[in-house]
Amino acid sequence: MSTVQSDTPRSAFVELSSASAKELVRNKKGSFSILFMVGFLFLLIVGINQAVNVAGRPAPVVSVSGDASSVSSVEAAFDDAGIALATAGSNATVTVQGESAMVVVDTADPPYWFGIVDALEGAGVSSSKISVVDDTGFVQSDLVRANLATIAALGFMAITFMGTAVPLVAMRERGTLRLLGTTPLRKLTFIAAQTPVRAAAGLIVAAVVVVVSIVMGYLDFGGVLSLLVSFVLGLAMFFSFAYLLASRSRNTEFINSIAVIVPIVVMFASGDVFPKQILPDWIEVILQWLPSSWFVQAASADLVGSATVLPVPILWLMMAGCTVAMSLLAARLFVWDDRER
Repeated sequence: MSTVQSDTPRSAFVELSSASAKELVRNKKGSFSILFMVGFLFLLIVGINQAVNVAGRPAPVVSVSGDASSVSSVEAAFDDAGIALATAGSNATVTVQGESAMVVVDTADPPYWFGIVDALEGAGVSSSKISVVDDTGFVQSDLVRANLATIAALGFMAITFMGTAVPLVAMRERGTLRLLGTTPLRKLTFIAAQTPVRAAAGLIVAAVVVVVSIVMGYLDFGGVLSLLVSFVLGLAMFFSFAYLLASRSRNTEFINSIAVIVPIVVMFASGDVFPKQILPDWIEVILQWLPSSWFVQAASADLVGSATVLPVPILWLMMAGCTVAMSLLAARLFVWDDRER
């Protein structure tokens, strides 16, 4: 990236934003890494979901019990969905109590239960009130639906860590930032100018997740606005952490390692890629309070209807507060060259 000489901060911002966009496009390795990470993870989860929850599973034969007022409407929804009902020889039982429903599938020959959940939602049961377990009590989940928020988080981190922090540190390592430091360019202007093209890439990831969610029936149009708020705040928060990470380092290999390790931690802490039932309760509590988990919980509230440790608006405020604090700290700590310390 060449040095920027501009008469006003605004023109410097525009020139730097344009140069940053061109640099990102030219950096085929970085751009490919971002696309590969998000695409590979999505296809991996789809494949695992197909193998675990779909392939070879028989059609569901359901027995329904519970509140008399709810059983009839649920049975009608199953009939409309073409799901067989039986009082004996069923491979799934559905118990309806008030606004909640419990689905228990047979462990020996588990059925394809996604249609059962769809029919229950069609009968008016909220997705957050539907539990699916096998007859040993082990929770069953639609891995694609449960991990869409995690996929979005990993996509955002690929853009902010691999696509932002790593190039910034590489510029310091090459001495480019030292040259920029000899110009009247303000540090905050330079940092802000790295954001527009990368924010646009983040919004593309968000749009893909939203479209997939709507097409697959996970999200109705009423939840799109709330989900987009979570996405914007989450992306901003990840940017603030990336800028803080890149504020002083000149070791590209170290930042690359962080950019790989952190997404693995997030993937482990959020969603259902790894079964959290095997973890001690105290570790689950810690994982729930990671900033990345705030985002995943807020997004999953719309995508999955899952419970959150705090109301979603509170999670939004926490993400916004974290973004402001980390951004101010990054701007304060940022150096053109490590010899400024």
